[in-house]
Amino acid sequence: MAIGAQIRITTEDGRSQWNQVTTAVGYASSSDSRVHFGLGSNQRIRVLQIRWPSGIRQDLHNVEVDRVMTIEEPRQ
Repeated sequence: MAIGAQIRITTEDGRSQWNQVTTAVGYASSSDSRVHFGLGSNQRIRVLQIRWPSGIRQDLHNVEVDRVMTIEEPRQ
């Protein structure tokens, strides 16, 4: 489930956002483990960087928006 993975995106307009994979939100509750970003009018993510809990860093470039993606951790 990639719990603890840190994700940073840079959009076409140069703005950056980051989030972390977690299911722990609030007291005695849980949430969806999927990470969501609001991109406004941007049509692509220039760079999507993932720092996996293992320490591996993965960069994806020119990622299309408006989709649910499943990304697997690369092997070391």
